[in-house]
Amino acid sequence: MRKNAVWMLLAAAVVASVVALAQKAGGTGNAQSQMGPQNPSYVGSLPVREDQGAKAYQALAKVTAEEAVRAAQAALGTTQSPSKVELGVENGYLVWEVVIGDQEVKVDAGNGQVLHREAVGHEEAREGEGEHEDSEQGEGAED
Repeated sequence: MRKNAVWMLLAAAVVASVVALAQKAGGTGNAQSQMGPQNPSYVGSLPVREDQGAKAYQALAKVTAEEAVRAAQAALGTTQSPSKVELGVENGYLVWEVVIGDQEVKVDAGNGQVLHREAVGHEEAREGEGEHEDSEQGEGAED
């Protein structure tokens, strides 16, 4: 009976240690610390927690959807209208995701800087390889 109690205490100590380590690693609220490094890796100007929600994101964004579209159009050298404009979290930062034609452009929601661009569908291909870029979807605006 005493051996069972010792084993139970030892198991409880191990579980408590694992939980404490997990909380310490994820305690910053940053998506990178919770999920590991994301690919592609880039740094924005507005760090956010993914659990803040769409209304909080809208309040934090200093760049409007229209400004993000203009930045994406300039980066792509086009005046084509976007098929998608959405505010969300990438790599722990608030960004606008702008899709124009077959290109997806990530625009910093704090300063309007283009952080990344890639072919549409490229993100899904990376997710299939085991790398996930979960982003809480914000309210979108369409032009």
